[in-house]
Amino acid sequence: MEAKNEEDTRQENHFVKATLIVDGIEINNVPCKIYLPERIIEKPHLIFKPSESDANKIMSAHKIAFKAVICGFDNEVQTIFEAPEIYSSKCFTTVWGKDFSESTMPAEPQDLHVIHPLNNNEGEEKTHIQFWVSPNKFLAPFLISSSSYTGEVNCRRVKNLHFTINNEVKITFDKHFKSKTAKNGDFVQWSFLVACAELDVHASDVEIIKATLLQNINDFLLVAGFASRERTACLGWTASDKASLTTFYRGNYAFPEEDDGNSSLNDGVIDIQDFERFMNVGYHEFERYDNKLALRNALYSILQFNPQTIDTSFLHIFSGLETLVLDFRRKENLELLLPPASWEVMRKYLQDCIRKSIDPKLEKAQRASIYCKLGELNRVSLREAFEIFCTKYDIDLSDLWPVFGKNGLAGLVDIRNKLIHGDPFPQNLFVALIVAKEHLTYTLERVIVKVLGWKVSETKINPTYLEKNFLAIKDLPAEQANLTEYLTKQNQ
Repeated sequence: MEAKNEEDTRQENHFVKATLIVDGIEINNVPCKIYLPERIIEKPHLIFKPSESDANKIMSAHKIAFKAVICGFDNEVQTIFEAPEIYSSKCFTTVWGKDFSESTMPAEPQDLHVIHPLNNNEGEEKTHIQFWVSPNKFLAPFLISSSSYTGEVNCRRVKNLHFTINNEVKITFDKHFKSKTAKNGDFVQWSFLVACAELDVHASDVEIIKATLLQNINDFLLVAGFASRERTACLGWTASDKASLTTFYRGNYAFPEEDDGNSSLNDGVIDIQDFERFMNVGYHEFERYDNKLALRNALYSILQFNPQTIDTSFLHIFSGLETLVLDFRRKENLELLLPPASWEVMRKYLQDCIRKSIDPKLEKAQRASIYCKLGELNRVSLREAFEIFCTKYDIDLSDLWPVFGKNGLAGLVDIRNKLIHGDPFPQNLFVALIVAKEHLTYTLERVIVKVLGWKVSETKINPTYLEKNFLAIKDLPAEQANLTEYLTKQNQ
């Protein structure tokens, strides 16, 4: 956002003399306006007014850190601002005359930490923290509103959800409210979702909170987002103890899109009445899963948030499926058919057979190409590994578009192989690709459900529910035939 537009529409929260650490060198007393977000789904930004010489140093830097301190009239520290990194891609300089210019540099701080020292010796030892959570209808408490004869509106919470993460931290989900008076005099109020907890770390120890708890919060919200089909994330937090009141604005992270109001409680993989029970099972299975990186990747591939083409989306989802199967192959020792020593003997034997082949007679270049592919023969195929994986987890996919083709019909992997090599499908197969993507999504969702220790029969992706409610199931035979016919002609 350009500085001019922001200054025209909103007043800055603070105007300070900042210190910028530019490639390890401090530049002091840089005028800076600080704009803090009104809503949790927004991000803070800064506008610097450096001298022309300082602006040149800043814009040529590889890494810039930011800090500023506000002191009261008694010289006591009132507020501290810290950001380990700031990003800026523009600097506007206006020359007003000889040796007289004005530079304006908008910037985005990453992981901005704001600390208000309290020095309250009578406060509690515990730190009270409220993690800001992007909208998720399954996690939000159910509220009943009522109005009095004076027009005052009151909200009563019927039920708050409580969970334990990291085996020790209890979190409670709640809605908090903020309000303001708009320029036209209207009273504006909005709510946002929070996860409240008590911690045994200092409120200002942001690195400790990030290192010990933030990933657990992220993982919990990732599983919850899967259950509701609504990508959910921690966007920052406020924390307080007897020493300080702090606010942390999360950076280097793409926030989920704001709820457009079109999502429904009926849109989830899990029915909302089973959600709390599912999370108590599914999240703890997630905690026990050895390769969390693989499981996170699979969950993120389902919870896509950027607008994508059908081709990109299909490959993204298939990648999540492959990640889990690859992890399974490694855990179950299903990568190689023969140990390296035995395979080397077999390789030499096969090379000798190829070299001596008479019918057909192979040219030197042909033999070289075949030799390059011999290594693939010693690897357990993706198809075999996937079938063992489904047997291990008791995953039934018989009602869906098969991952691997059978009975002469193309499988989802055939679509993946064509797309991954940059070979697009024609426009008249667009519907077939949409149907295939829907079936691939149901496939990966069932896989994740079983990995998280839940029954497919207690979800909205069980065969009966899908057949009754989704056209993609009814359209399968026709669209699979259309796509198979096209691929067959391509391969002739």
